[in-house]
Amino acid sequence: MRIRPVEIIALLARVAVGSVLLYAGFLKALSPAAEFAAVLEAYKLFPSSLLTPLSIGLPYVEMWVGLFMLTGFCTRVAALAATILSCAFLTTVGSALLRGIDLAHCGCFGPQSLTPRHTMVLDVALLLFSMIVFRVAKLPPLLSLDRSIP
Repeated sequence: MRIRPVEIIALLARVAVGSVLLYAGFLKALSPAAEFAAVLEAYKLFPSSLLTPLSIGLPYVEMWVGLFMLTGFCTRVAALAATILSCAFLTTVGSALLRGIDLAHCGCFGPQSLTPRHTMVLDVALLLFSMIVFRVAKLPPLLSLDRSIP
């Protein structure tokens, strides 16, 4: 069986997206939820009643989606979820910048995070990579659990 270049690109994209999501979620999950809730509050986008649930749940969603992307398990669904997450992150950070909210960091990687502008570049890259994986994963992806599970 011949491996097409697009499959290698999709594999690299899948590993990149999965790694970033797993790492970002893990760092946030290790930190106290109150720290991430304070970061979310700084965006002035979410009602206070959602801050705690988001700060507790979002890191685990990121980790699960990242793990599914890395292993190639339910790859199309994971790529769609990663696309939605990237759009949400891009919209949240972009909205804060457009509204003139001065954020010291995005909160994406816990205490050691990127500037909002660098975060937007990363989010655009993750969005594009996730879309590539979604499109290519119509067939079971290269080096994925989807290929080994009937």
